[in-house]
Amino acid sequence: VPSKLEPTMALSRLRIGFRTSFAALGTVVGLSAVICWLKVFRSYDTAAFGGLSGLTAAVALTVHILYARDQWGASYRWLRGLMLAGCFVQLAGVCGFVAYLVLGIDNHQALVPESYYITCVWCFLTWKWGFLLFLYSRGYRREFDPSYQRMEEAADVKA
Repeated sequence: VPSKLEPTMALSRLRIGFRTSFAALGTVVGLSAVICWLKVFRSYDTAAFGGLSGLTAAVALTVHILYARDQWGASYRWLRGLMLAGCFVQLAGVCGFVAYLVLGIDNHQALVPESYYITCVWCFLTWKWGFLLFLYSRGYRREFDPSYQRMEEAADVKA
């Protein structure tokens, strides 16, 4: 019987495989958006948010791969920084979403590839990957950080 202080692989291999595949797809789509919007449409702001979305998805992919290899046990402190990075990416996504939505409405733009509305979509995807990076890092940190496990034990004693 494993003690509460020993990390266990709580997630199934199927769930880890799904998360890893989803993050890999997000990485490929985000980085291909950079190429597409830089070369074809010359929309640099859309390309920037597509790149940030792809980069954040790549970090989430790395988090999942390290979890699947059971390598967070020794370096779980990095997860706190990744949680903070996820918060900042969420903030950038929300600010960009609101700003580009207001610009699109104010300029009466149509839904074309060069419009601000497409940039809004990539800002939302950036927010999504920031949120998922925060969420997954928080969950893995709860599993490996002994201070979280001590808090859970204290809550069990009180109940």
